[in-house]
Amino acid sequence: MPRLRVRPHPTRSTATRGFVAASGLALALVLAGCGGEPAAPDAGAATAPAAAAGGAEAEPVVQLPQGSLEAVALEVGVVLDADGRVAAVAERVRPGDAVHASLVTVGDSEAAMLAIAWRDASGAEIDADERAITASGPAVHTFTRKPEGGWAPGRYEVEVRVDGESAGVRTFDVR
Repeated sequence: MPRLRVRPHPTRSTATRGFVAASGLALALVLAGCGGEPAAPDAGAATAPAAAAGGAEAEPVVQLPQGSLEAVALEVGVVLDADGRVAAVAERVRPGDAVHASLVTVGDSEAAMLAIAWRDASGAEIDADERAITASGPAVHTFTRKPEGGWAPGRYEVEVRVDGESAGVRTFDVR
C-alpha cells in the first residue's frame, strides 16, 4: 500500500517551488539507484508454498507495483479553478452552495481507490462516494456535494481516503 502524507495547504508559489524541488530530488534518487547490481530476489517471497496434494510448487505470486502516490493537499471550498481544484479554501459556506473537496496527489499508481465520506456534526455519514484512479504525476481529484434542498446549518466534516488510508479530514460550517 502506498505511503500517504498530507501536508497543510501551501500557497500556489510555495507549492510550485516545493513540487520542482521534490521532482528534482526524486529524479536524482532514481538516477543514483540505476547503477550497480540488481537486488537478489528473496527465495520465499515470490513463490507460494508447495501444494499439499502433489508436493509440486505453485506458480510464483505476481507482485503488482504499489506505486508512489502521495496526497499533498486536501482542500474544501465552493469555487473551482480551471484545473478543477478548489480555488479558495472555505471554512464557512451558505446553505445553497455546492461544496467541493479537492485532493491533490503526486506520484504514480497503476490503480488506486479514492473514497470520500461526508459527515454531519454528530459524525453520522450523510453521503459517500468512491472512484478508481490511475495516476501519473501531479493530479487533482475533486468530489462535489450539494444536498437537495440545501445544507442544513451546522458543522460538517469531509474525509478522503486513498486505498483505505486517510488522506485528510477537513471541516466546514454552514451558516
